[in-house]
Amino acid sequence: MLKKNSSKSAVAASVISLALCFVMLLGTTFAWWSASTSSLVNTVKSGNLYIDLVDSADATLVGKTLSFVDAGEDTLWEPGCSYTVEDVYLKNTGTCNIKYKISVIGVDGDNELADVITWKIDGQDATTFEGRLASGETTDAIKLTGSMDKNAGNRYMDKTADGIAIAVYATQDNDEATYEEVVALIKELDEMPTVTPEGGNATVLDTAYTFTPIPGAPEEKYAGWNADYVVSFNQAVPAGEVCLAGQYDSWSADWIAFNNADDIAEGTEIRLLKDTKDVYVTYEECCNLVKEFNCGAASDISGLVMTVELRLFERDASGAETGEYVTAGTYTYAF
Repeated sequence: MLKKNSSKSAVAASVISLALCFVMLLGTTFAWWSASTSSLVNTVKSGNLYIDLVDSADATLVGKTLSFVDAGEDTLWEPGCSYTVEDVYLKNTGTCNIKYKISVIGVDGDNELADVITWKIDGQDATTFEGRLASGETTDAIKLTGSMDKNAGNRYMDKTADGIAIAVYATQDNDEATYEEVVALIKELDEMPTVTPEGGNATVLDTAYTFTPIPGAPEEKYAGWNADYVVSFNQAVPAGEVCLAGQYDSWSADWIAFNNADDIAEGTEIRLLKDTKDVYVTYEECCNLVKEFNCGAASDISGLVMTVELRLFERDASGAETGEYVTAGTYTYAF
């Protein structure tokens, strides 16, 4: 999220967050290979499409906040100025070759302030930046630059615009495959909450993220779909060795947490709401009631890698899930 605060005759800015809109693999992003319908018949297996946004050290940037490389902590935005975000890289970690689109989306607060700041990626209009990337490859450094209109006048003083972020859309590299809308944003929480699992001791979470519907998201399209976090691990987890937690804003002021009662096999998918509480929350409720949809975890197992996907599960006219889903966001965390 690009945070801007005004001061005197200029608009102050310090950081830009990539996490809020690194929303991957939506809807027909899986137009040709679908994670929701992948199958294994004898030795025939579907491909998968996964991408990550990383820094120069190959560390994921999902949910992170980046700085402007050419701006001090108190640097001001003012008419005619430009600032560039530190280098990021797009990595294709799946088995499918992809085509991708990167753009700057979303704004909360004073929309007119965002109207006088334009964004370019590697010198190109950020609204039209596209590319192709083979399986296992990483792009060259991606440079995002924001510039404030030199003719912006005093009407833009004392205004704030939040929620501006980078969106990465990807689909299999096929001319007929199309991109889907971004429906949700994921951001790492600034402070890790303390939770108390049922029958356990107070625990400070190692990682915690929040899901927030973005302005203009296609609420009507996914309104009745169930939203849930799906968690899996890269290795077997013995009973009692991981604490999973969730918070649902206006539904619950406190975090709901639990330690795994049974062993978790490598790759086993756990739906936090459905599997642990037999509770369902629709995307429409997330947009209009819950507002924030949080997920977190803690573990003492060194090297354990957790993958969390925020999925929207389709429901039919009777309210039953059809088995189809879209992935609204993904992040990983290594304990």
